[in-house]
Amino acid sequence: RLATGALVEELELVDGRLRYQKVSGGGPATGWVSVNLKDKALLVRAAAAAPAPEAGGAVAAPAPAAADEKKPPDQGWSVKEGDYYVTLGVVFKKPGTDPETGKILKLSRKVGAVVHTTGKIWKSPKGGIWVELDTSSGDTGAGEKPGYAMIDGPGCGTPGPCLQKADAQDGPPVILRAAAPSGTKAWDGTETAKEFVVLPKTPMQEVKLVIEMLFGLAAGSVHLSGGDKVAGAATVKEAGLRDGDQVGFEVKGPKAINLIVMSPLEEGVKLLDLPIREDWTVAQAKSALCSATGLKKGSTMMAKGKMGERVKEDATLPENELVVQCGYKEG
Repeated sequence: RLATGALVEELELVDGRLRYQKVSGGGPATGWVSVNLKDKALLVRAAAAAPAPEAGGAVAAPAPAAADEKKPPDQGWSVKEGDYYVTLGVVFKKPGTDPETGKILKLSRKVGAVVHTTGKIWKSPKGGIWVELDTSSGDTGAGEKPGYAMIDGPGCGTPGPCLQKADAQDGPPVILRAAAPSGTKAWDGTETAKEFVVLPKTPMQEVKLVIEMLFGLAAGSVHLSGGDKVAGAATVKEAGLRDGDQVGFEVKGPKAINLIVMSPLEEGVKLLDLPIREDWTVAQAKSALCSATGLKKGSTMMAKGKMGERVKEDATLPENELVVQCGYKEG
């Protein structure tokens, strides 16, 4: 535990729990502590006239006041064997010592936060990859109690790995931001900018892939902006990107179009709008239509025709052709 009078820097404050980096005094170098215990203050803000904390408490140094006063990324940074970085802002944890438990906790953590593990991997029958948390030094970055954290796996709605292996030889991570393109939502359904973890040596091609993953964009559709330095750079370091920078990009590719699906039972009655892209095949449009209406793919046929008229045998649309090649367009 932190010693009385210890000075710590606030890294994150969540529901009365403070993640800190120790500046001076006795106690663990980093971890999570409660700010209050009922009506007792365990930590107080450090200031010239601040009252001393009650017994067993510590002093919290205020976070930097100005957003543009960026802390050097290597200040207070350290990782060890078995550490991972949080990549998507969430950690899925199986509590306890048995990874086969069906209970899973969803924890919110900052992108780039460090999770301490023993390195022991467990693979679930469903394909998930989990790693055992290391509780030997107190807080693991995913709580102080034993458990397993998910590195990657199906069924949780994530677009990619939740944890990324940390290596001290790579140097401090770089946390970049990307704004959601107009009309696009991120993987978690929000329209806010997303942070993501890279390293100085990360290829810029991988940066584009991560942005496409975060916002569900088509492969190859992200084009980075920022001039020749960024466009011609091979790595994050060569591009001059620093911790906290926002990556500018454009989305180029097939245009989105909207098809109007009419009711097969009532003439002139609109059933629904079906948003697709110009590069979609008839099979893809059919799949989207069945998902939206509950129709079964096996009993649904895509064909040209008019309501009330028998569909001709040659009217069936080839499922491997593009919808636009079959004459359909916006509206």
